[in-house]
Amino acid sequence: MNRRAMLLGGAAAAVLAVAGGAYESWRLLGKHYPPTPYDDLLTRLENREAAKRVGEAFLKEHTNFTPAKAAAALRTEIAQRSLADALRHEIAEGKLTEAAHWVIPQTLAGLCALTASV
Repeated sequence: MNRRAMLLGGAAAAVLAVAGGAYESWRLLGKHYPPTPYDDLLTRLENREAAKRVGEAFLKEHTNFTPAKAAAALRTEIAQRSLADALRHEIAEGKLTEAAHWVIPQTLAGLCALTASV
């Protein structure tokens, strides 16, 4: 093996390492949350901190909220579709509720309350 082949091999390995690091960097640099039994639902939220604030306001007025029951209902509601589709469907059907002086779809209120309860 000559020097040129070794240098090209090393350069290719370095490029692959940098590309792999860039591809996976979102996992290292992104926001991480402690694991919960509801991560399959909570990962659909873009901003858990904002959702938590809305959820806390919702929970003040809805003291009968149970995370396990809410999670089961949410899994049924959004099982085979995106969150955006589920929310559009609820808005069209008028399935809305109030939380923190906002009128929001019930599924979103449930996700926010679930975020605040874990």
